[in-house]
Amino acid sequence: MTDVRFFWGSFLALFLVGVIVALPGAALPLWRGRYGVGEEVSWFFTALLLGLLLGVRLAQGEKRHPLFPAAMGLVGLALWGVALAPSFPSVVALAFLLGLGEGVMNVHGNSLVGELYPRKRVELLNRVNVAFGLGAVFTPFALTLLPYGAVLFLAGLLAWMGALLLWGAPRVTQVPQEGGRGLWPFLLAVAVYTGLEGALAAWNRVYLEHLGHPTALGGVLLSLYWLFLALGRLFLARRVAGSPLVALKGLLLGVLILLFLNLLPPTALLFPLVGFLLGPLFSTLFALVQTRFGHRALGGLLYAGATGSTLIPALFALLPTEGIPYGLLLLASTLFLLISGLERRTAHA
Repeated sequence: MTDVRFFWGSFLALFLVGVIVALPGAALPLWRGRYGVGEEVSWFFTALLLGLLLGVRLAQGEKRHPLFPAAMGLVGLALWGVALAPSFPSVVALAFLLGLGEGVMNVHGNSLVGELYPRKRVELLNRVNVAFGLGAVFTPFALTLLPYGAVLFLAGLLAWMGALLLWGAPRVTQVPQEGGRGLWPFLLAVAVYTGLEGALAAWNRVYLEHLGHPTALGGVLLSLYWLFLALGRLFLARRVAGSPLVALKGLLLGVLILLFLNLLPPTALLFPLVGFLLGPLFSTLFALVQTRFGHRALGGLLYAGATGSTLIPALFALLPTEGIPYGLLLLASTLFLLISGLERRTAHA
């Protein structure tokens, strides 16, 4: 029964990570109206990233209690503070606390589930990470239906519920089976994956508009992309668990086909399906790293993910609009080669 409590506490933690990631894009129109901000929004992302890096560093230790539930409570307070913030500098200061909590919740929300269910680690880590996609979809959807303050108050309440569920969470027990050698291809694969996921979300809508598709349709397809990402984790979890790297290689072949079709105006509308095939990537790589290298390596994995999701989409700003699909194809091809290399190395071992 205790394991079930910790599982659902981790589920809420990863749901809130999705809320935090989606919040800036969903709330930006409201911030512009309330605070009159423009380029100052970049300070929010900077503060969020700094907090995230510190949170990941703190989460590399072996103690979960009271760090994990305290991070949930801190996020709850920060979300309530954002709802009531009188000025945008206040929102920026609270962004640092949101990032700090996000870093701790992301590491421990995944690693705790992986330790509670070692025999079903790949499958259950994919299933619990459905929560991230639900949080990312929930935020923009809820802000169109409910008042801004009500949405943030509800999210903060969920954070405190998660803190109660995670109270007394066990310390880290995962013992690595091998040293740090061989870790870097996993880190590089995660960086490329998060870069591909972020570049698709940030830039493919721009490319669709360039092809002549209406802006509103691009928004709908982007929401479907995040939804399919969550559904991929849910429905492909068991299939991937049997032979993880072989399965990921097959899914990436499908991604390459869809991104090739993305070059053509009629079939470019299929791009949300890429999210379904990419869904199991992060959780599966997380599970493999946790099994082989232990808990401390997970911090490096999250740092690689944060770097890829920040720098790679930023580099796409240097591409001409017609070059966006080719950049996406290059990223997917690189990821396919990395996963193929890991699969060959594992088979040989």
